[in-house]
Amino acid sequence: MSSKLFKDFSVANLSKNEYYNNPEETAKAFTEDGWYKTGDLLYRDQDGNYYYVERIKMLIKYRSYHVIPVELEELIRTHPSVLDVGVTSVPNELDGEHPVAVVVREPGTSVTAQEIKDLVASKVSDSKLLRGGVVFVDELPLTSTGKVARMKLRQIAFNANRE
Repeated sequence: MSSKLFKDFSVANLSKNEYYNNPEETAKAFTEDGWYKTGDLLYRDQDGNYYYVERIKMLIKYRSYHVIPVELEELIRTHPSVLDVGVTSVPNELDGEHPVAVVVREPGTSVTAQEIKDLVASKVSDSKLLRGGVVFVDELPLTSTGKVARMKLRQIAFNANRE
């Protein structure tokens, strides 16, 4: 069995297959034969195991490419001076969106925006470069469940002085 990336994973056999009094949302969320489109991006490995990658709406659209924030986050976290990171995007008139890294430094260490950009550039394709820059913060915005608050992260990136 080969590896495969599934865009907009779908499931069937749900007890309900429509949104109450909302045919527009029903048409977006369900296929014609009743499968529910979860909006998730999944990966199936060679052994047939499935792994969650990201919500499709969280993908960064750079030109005709889709950039997965989690992929860049995992890479940036390998830097010894990075405690945590969230990757989001800022709008760009020509390209659609540019990836931005919002970085929390490890206490007592220093890392520059250029070092983060160079790390990313050394490991990924051109379409995934941090064209939107790097922002340093004391902590990432979190939801009540401890996950990165992606919309707040995007606001931080948009309003901050990006390096």
